[in-house]
This record gives sequence, C-alpha cells and structure tokens, in this order.
Amino acid sequence: MPADDSGMREGEGPVGGLGDLSRDEIDFGEVASVLPDAVVLIDSSARLRWGNRAAERLFGVTLDETFGENGFGWLHPDDLQLATVSLSSVQDKEVGTLIELRIRAADGWRLVEVAGAPLGDNIVLSFRDVTERRRWEIAQDEDARFRSLMQNAASVMVLLTPDGVVSSSSGGLTRLLGQDQEELEGRPFVEIVDERDRPVLEGALADVLVGPSSVGRVTIEVRLRNGEGDSVPFALTITNLLDDPTVEGLVATGHDITERVCAETALREAHSVLEATLESTADGILVVDRQGHITSFNSRFAELWQLTDEMLASRDDSEAVAFVVEQLREPDAFMGKIEELYATPEAHSHDVLEFKDGRVFERDSHPQYIDDEVVGRVWSFSDVTEHMQLRAELAHQAFHDPLTGLANRTLLRDRVDHATARLSRGGTLAVLFIDLDDFKAINDSIGHSAGDALLVMVSERLKSLLRPADTAARLGGDEFVLLLEDLSGPKDAIEIARRIIAVLEEPLGLPSQEVFARASIGIAYGAAGVECDELLRNADLAMYMAKAAGKNRYRVFAPHMHVAAVEPADLEVTGTPH
Repeated sequence: MPADDSGMREGEGPVGGLGDLSRDEIDFGEVASVLPDAVVLIDSSARLRWGNRAAERLFGVTLDETFGENGFGWLHPDDLQLATVSLSSVQDKEVGTLIELRIRAADGWRLVEVAGAPLGDNIVLSFRDVTERRRWEIAQDEDARFRSLMQNAASVMVLLTPDGVVSSSSGGLTRLLGQDQEELEGRPFVEIVDERDRPVLEGALADVLVGPSSVGRVTIEVRLRNGEGDSVPFALTITNLLDDPTVEGLVATGHDITERVCAETALREAHSVLEATLESTADGILVVDRQGHITSFNSRFAELWQLTDEMLASRDDSEAVAFVVEQLREPDAFMGKIEELYATPEAHSHDVLEFKDGRVFERDSHPQYIDDEVVGRVWSFSDVTEHMQLRAELAHQAFHDPLTGLANRTLLRDRVDHATARLSRGGTLAVLFIDLDDFKAINDSIGHSAGDALLVMVSERLKSLLRPADTAARLGGDEFVLLLEDLSGPKDAIEIARRIIAVLEEPLGLPSQEVFARASIGIAYGAAGVECDELLRNADLAMYMAKAAGKNRYRVFAPHMHVAAVEPADLEVTGTPH
C-alpha cells in the first residue's frame, strides 16, 4: 500500500496505528484484550463469559478453560456477601459503586478495586490490583489503617443525622446484613429495623439527644433486617457526637448477638422444661445447699413425706429430717447415711427406706455441681411399695411359661422379630421346632404330674445346650422351640439338633421311675423379611416331615416340603436318627 505525503500508509493514524479510523473500523475486543486492568464478563448468574489477557495474568488461569464456571470462585469467602449485593444492584446503575475485594490471584490473596457496569443481560467487571498501594498508604497514614480496619471489622458502624437518617456506614452493613450501603444512605435507619423494634430505636434516639456527647449514649437490643428480609438480633449502641466537629452526628455501632440470644432462649426453655419435668415426675425431689438449707423441691416431695406448708416455708432441712425420722423403721440408718453424705460432698448414694406404715421408698442422692464445684445435694424419693414385686411377677407371667419357666409364645415372637431384623448385619438365624415323640402315651402311663415333671426336665436339658443369646420357649403341651442367633452357618443348627436328640435319649430320672424321651425336630433358617409366623410354620412342617420319616430325627425345611406334606412318600431324607 503506497504512502501519502505524510509518510503514513493508507488507514494508519498517528497513535497506535488507529489514526483516522472510524468507530466501526476499530476492533474493540482487541482493545479490551490488551487493557492493563483485568476485565471479565459474567452473566446474571455470575458465570464467566469472557476475560482479557490481564485477567488471565491476575488469576493465573486460562479463561477459555474456565468458561461457564462461577466467576465468584476467586473471591475471599468473607467478601462474597459484599460482591453479591453489589452484583444485584449494578443492573440498575449506569456504573456500579467502586468496591474493594480480596481475590485469590496467581501469587496469593490480593486486594483489588472492582467496578461493574451492565452490558445487556451481562455485567462487565474491571479489576485493579491495589494491594501494594494500600500497603503503602496504611504504612504511611494512620487514617488509612483505621479506615481499613473499620471496613473489615465484624461489626456495624452507621453515622446518623439527629433525625435518624443514614449519612454513611461501614462495610459491616453489607458483610453482616447484606444491605447495600449506597442504597441505604439518605434513608432513615429505622427502615432496616424490624417493625416490632422500631419504637425501641425511636425511643433510644430521643434519649440519646437529651444530653451532651459525654453522657449521650444508649445501648439497646433490636432486630435488624438483612438483605433477604430476615431479622438478625443486634446489640446497638448509639452515641451522641453532635458536638464533635469531626463527626457532628449520632454514631450507631452494633454487633450480631444471634448466638447469645439463642443461648438465652435455650436456657429459658431448658429452665421451663426442667420445672415442668420436676412437677410432673412421680419422684419427690429435694435440693439442699452445703449448709443443709432447702433451696428447691417439687410438690411430689412434700406429698410423699407429708410435710406441712410451715416446714417447707422455713427451708430448714434439719426440721424436715426430724419430722420424717419418726416415720421410719430404721431411723439410725437413715441419719447415718445423711451424715456420711454430708461428710463426703462428692459421694453418690442409693438405698431403700422402709416406713412403719408399710410404705417403701427408694432414695437416691447426687451432688449438685456448678463449675465443677459441689454447691449442694439433690435427693430423689420414689414410692416403690409393692411396685417392684408386682412388676416382676406380672412381667414373668406375661412372657414365660408357668410350668417350665421358658419363654412363651409372646416372648418368642418378639425375639424372633428382633432377630430377623438384625439379619442385615450378617450371621445366620435358625428356629428349631421340637415335638416329643409319643408323649401322650408316656403321659398316660406315668400320670399327668409325672408328665409335667418330665416336661420340666426336658426344658432344663434344652437350656443346657444353648448360649446366653439363644432363646428356649414352650408353646404348649410337648412342643418346644429354640431360637438360635448369630450362627456361623447352617451346620451349627444341625449340630445342635443332633445334640438335642442325643441328650434326650439319656434316661430322665423321675421320682418313681426312669423315662426315656425322644423328639422329632424341624429346622428352618431365617432371612430378612421373613415374618415370625412363616418361620415357625416352616419349622413345624419340617418337624412333621421328621415324624413321617420315623421320628427321633431332624429335618431341614425346604420349599418342596409343602408338596411333600401332601404326598409323604415323596419325601427325601435330610437327616438320620442319632
């Protein structure tokens, strides 16, 4: 291309080769790519769309490789809230407010100034590294150091006019509450206060204006609204600095007290629950201090000990003790225990008190601690008259066979259900259904009393073969069931069945004569999801197959036995007599 009289080629200009190029002829993408400041383009979801070469150098990545990733991924976590609020507000502005953020650059954390501007549905962000400049400013200027500290402090500082309008604020307003500082300036501070607490703030502002700055300070607790509209409890101190020529306003400083409020609420709830629990419990509760004075008790305590209102009002433990001693069968033991515990404040105790009128109390005593120091003693009294004996008797009757003491059908079903539920953790479960052979003939020949004695002896021999975790049950008549848990494999159940057959063949010595008992045994293995009724039914069917095969032997349940039960001749032998 020939040069003109100026020595320039056609299309060249005096600066950067642009010269007289028109706007349409300039490649602005190329211009942006060589800018010294880092520039990136993100969409409304903060996904990275484009970046220039300066951005690649700053972040130490190739932006083509991070296309579509979160553009806030480089931000310091503590600055994420500030960046989010600024991003949401920049769409409504020609140019967003200049903010300072910390970013993870190629050589570590850097402080950058960030400016944003909307570009269609996207946002253009410009980053300028000011790390070294800020270090120099802070090193040379105490005011700069103070501003930096205030901007990053974990508290809120707001400068208010006398009528409560926001003049300026610290970065904590955004970091802690997600409020846009720029939008709040010029608006009443009360707008971000929960409506329920606005009268509290208005009263504090009125109070703080009464006196001079030396005494014009009020501290209140109010709930401030965050950017999402939720209320956050704050302790807010408002100071009158109208007389200070460097401030000339009201300064409100505050910090988040969410944890404290939650702790106080939990403490009140715990106290309420404790008080309600103490009053609803069946035990009488008495609390005394180290000097023996009553500090607390519930109404059940007064009821159990039949104490008068006058005795309780005096809060004198010795008077109450003297009254109850007269009711006890062994007053010396009662007093001895009290003296022993008062001599050893950290000791615990449990004993039983018998009354002259036949009542029985269980008494427990524990030291009361505050900060690892014994400050008193807690006594609890429970009226267990007849309760223990009745409970034990009823429980045994409900779950055990009255003749042999073995588990009954109810207890067996419960244990089978729990055992099958545990099968998912491994192990093998087996149920052995045992029926004595020809027991009716034996019972008729030796008499029913001797027959009952024989059943008791059989149950003892069965129990002797079991481990502590296994269960032996009597379903009625001469039918017994063994529940075997945590077996290493099916062979263990078969081995126990053989041992049962062997041990029952040994003579049973009744008072009048020796008797030999034999049994047919059906074995069924449990599996997850198999209910108790099905398991017992399978074992029962296998037992009948054993009887059909000649008695005094065992059979292992198999599905074909349902057919074999109808056609016994087709039964395949699975066990042999011992």
